[in-house]
Amino acid sequence: MNKLITSIFLCLVAIAAIAQNKADIEVSYSEISFYENGVERGNKYHLLANAGQSKFFNPRTEEIDSLTSTPEGLASFKKTQEAAFQAMIAQGSIDVKKLPRKKETLYVVKSASDSTMTVYDMIGSDEPVYYTEPYSEMVWEIGDSTKTVLGYECIQADTDYHGRHWTAWFTPDIPIQDGPWKFHGLPGLILDVRTGEGKYGYVADGIEKSEKAINGVYGSDKYEKRKRKAILRAMRAMRDNPMGHLKAKGIDVEISPENLSNKTSTGDFIETDYR
Repeated sequence: MNKLITSIFLCLVAIAAIAQNKADIEVSYSEISFYENGVERGNKYHLLANAGQSKFFNPRTEEIDSLTSTPEGLASFKKTQEAAFQAMIAQGSIDVKKLPRKKETLYVVKSASDSTMTVYDMIGSDEPVYYTEPYSEMVWEIGDSTKTVLGYECIQADTDYHGRHWTAWFTPDIPIQDGPWKFHGLPGLILDVRTGEGKYGYVADGIEKSEKAINGVYGSDKYEKRKRKAILRAMRAMRDNPMGHLKAKGIDVEISPENLSNKTSTGDFIETDYR
C-alpha cells in the first residue's frame, strides 16, 4: 500500500511539473522599429506565458533553431539554403533577404519563481551569448488613463528602463504579470508598450488560450554567458565596423563600399545605457 501511495504521489508531482510548463496564453506582437531610411522593420514575436514563466521569441527563428539542433536537421537546412542560393544565381539576381534564414535571434525567458529573466541573442551570426537580469531593475508608476486594445480595457503605466522612457498599457482582465520583450511586473498582461517618441515598442495583434509547452531555448548550452552592456558594446562595434569584426576572427573578406552603407542599420539599440 505504501508503495502504491508513493507511486501515486510521484505521478501527481510529475503531472504538476508538466502543468507548470504549459502556457495559459499565446500573444502575438508586432515590433515597432525602423530602418534609418524610415521603413518599418515589421518583425513579429510571440509570447507564451502562464503565471510563473514565459518565453518571448520569433516563431521562424525558433523553427529554424529546432530544425538545426540535430546534425540531420542542420544538414537539411544547409541544403535548402544552397538550393535557394543556386536558384537565385540561375535567375541572375541574389537577394540575401529571401534566403531561408533567421531574421531575429532574440529570446527572453522569464521566471517568476526567482524573479529573474534570461536573454539569449547573437553577436553577428556566429556568437551565441546570454545574460541574466533581476526583475527589480524595472519599476513602474501606474497612472489613471485608460484605452482599449484588442477589446480589452487597459490602464497606463510608465517606467524608465536602461536609457529610455516607456509607456505601457496593461489589462487586469488577463491577470498574468508579463508582456513583450523584458516587460513584466504590472497587475495584468501588457498589450501595448512604446517609447515616448514612438520609434520603439510592441503592440499585441492577437491573443489566444494555449496549452503549448514553454520549452527552453534550443541549443542553450552553446550560448556563452556575458555581461549585458558588454554584449551591447560588441554588437555596436560589429555594426559600426563589420569588416574589423570579421578580420578579428581571422576572416579576410572584401566588401564593396555600397554594401558597407547603413541602409539596414536601426540607429541605436532599444537599450542605450551601454555607452
